[in-house]
Amino acid sequence: MTIHEARVIILGLGLLVGKCSFAAPQGEDSSSCSTVYENHNQVEIRPLKVHLIEGNSEIDVGTEKQPGVPGACYVLFTEKDHTPVASVRADANGKFEFRAVPPGRYRLIARAKGLCTANIALEVVKSSAPKAKVLVHFRASGIDSCSYGELAAPEKDSAKPTTTTP
Repeated sequence: MTIHEARVIILGLGLLVGKCSFAAPQGEDSSSCSTVYENHNQVEIRPLKVHLIEGNSEIDVGTEKQPGVPGACYVLFTEKDHTPVASVRADANGKFEFRAVPPGRYRLIARAKGLCTANIALEVVKSSAPKAKVLVHFRASGIDSCSYGELAAPEKDSAKPTTTTP
């Protein structure tokens, strides 16, 4: 795939996502998120440890990335029996947040039309460490690898002085 082709695909996905026209399963209200549990993971990784469930997303096409997937649907499920706990839609910048989630193990299912569904193992822990945010990597449906999540790189705080040790 050439860079030009990747940009065309990203532009097409950006237009698709920018309209926020997500098809709901038959008989379901399109304003709510589907609470159907999905797992297309071929490899299971350890749960991402967070103390708040919040983050952002991007669309990956090869080495090109488009930040934010506005209107993407995020559903939090219990780890053991996959019972839906809560659902939210991403804001206009693609950011999402679940408030007051008790400690424990969960599955975060992330969906957006035309993109592969991500199933991300999370462990909510009590911590005084800086907030770690989830970054959901959406990929187009029908390619060899699917969508996934990771902890986002910490945001730099310009107010704090940087020090180095010899």
